[in-house]
Amino acid sequence: MIDAYGLREKLDELDIASWWDEVAGGPIARHTTAVTLRRGHLHVRVDNAPLRQELGYMKDRLAELLNERSGRVVVRSVTIG
Repeated sequence: MIDAYGLREKLDELDIASWWDEVAGGPIARHTTAVTLRRGHLHVRVDNAPLRQELGYMKDRLAELLNERSGRVVVRSVTIG
């Protein structure tokens, strides 16, 4: 039913956003201004340039942790902006 109405991606986005604080950690989550998921592509916006650089090194691990949490591959790529 969820897939038939095209709601799966929106529900996945809500799940990812709700897990972000736990997966990324408090200090990173406090500087995160937006987390969006579109067609398997996670875009994370942060308000701090050094943190943006640091998260760039962690993209693969963040995707791995979020996919483990969801029990399936939801995040295929991550962009930090």
